[in-house]
Formats: sequence, C-alpha cells, structure tokens
Amino acid sequence: MALNVLNVDPQTFHRVERCGHPLVVYECRLGAVPCGMFVEGTTTAVSAHLREHGVPGPDNASTSCSWAGCSKTLKRGAMPRHILTHLGVKACCSVCGVVKCRLDLLRAHIRSSELCRFAHADVVYGPEGRFLVPTSWTVTAAHQVQ
Repeated sequence: MALNVLNVDPQTFHRVERCGHPLVVYECRLGAVPCGMFVEGTTTAVSAHLREHGVPGPDNASTSCSWAGCSKTLKRGAMPRHILTHLGVKACCSVCGVVKCRLDLLRAHIRSSELCRFAHADVVYGPEGRFLVPTSWTVTAAHQVQ
C-alpha cells in the first residue's frame, strides 16, 4: 500500500500525534495558485489557515472568497463556515439523522425539536477528505481501519 505525503501545519501534525487518532484534512484551494497545504475541516483550523493566506480584517469586513473559482462576497467572520461548504463538511443529528450543511443550523434543529433535545452533532466528512494518521500506526494497522 503506497502512502501519500500530506503537507499539514505543525500544530495539526502534533495534535494527531498526541491524541493517537486520525484527523480528516482537505486540500486548500484558496487563490489562483493553491498553497498545497491540507487543512482540518473545522472552523478553527480554516480560520487559522485564512490568516496564513493573509485574509485580514475584522470579522465584519467584506471579503471575496477565492476558493477554486468561487467569488462570493461575504463577511470575513463567515468565511470559515463558507469554506466548510466547499469542503463538503456537514453535521448530522445523532437522534433523527437529519443532516445540515452547517453546525449552527443543526444546533438550531436540536434546540427546536422535542425528540432531539438530547442529541449531539456527528460530523459528516466531505468527499475529498483524507485521513491523517499518527506515525505510530503501521501500514498494516492503517489498512485494517475501514
């Protein structure tokens, strides 16, 4: 089994090594020439990566999305959530199975549903996500996890 090398930031690599569990990462497609980094599919990680790309300004400043041909104008603070839609990351209700494109929308569902009031959000990974596994996993062990 051939292993692919994924270019991730040191914090993501160390988090995987410390916890001993895989993370799902996605290739950055910001800008005309993407940086080649793989980013964890969370708003926190995407926000940090946007700063590395020099997407500056306060959260209420307008900016344009440059993800693989997208040119939507939105507030800087909404950009990480918007990028997650490009990645295909979604949230699923653990009780009824409803899937929402954003975590805040799923939380609203959980608050408004009597049946789901004790539910939690499960992550639905995007189709282009790749597993970043700890180096302590052997090729054989990584192959067995399916």
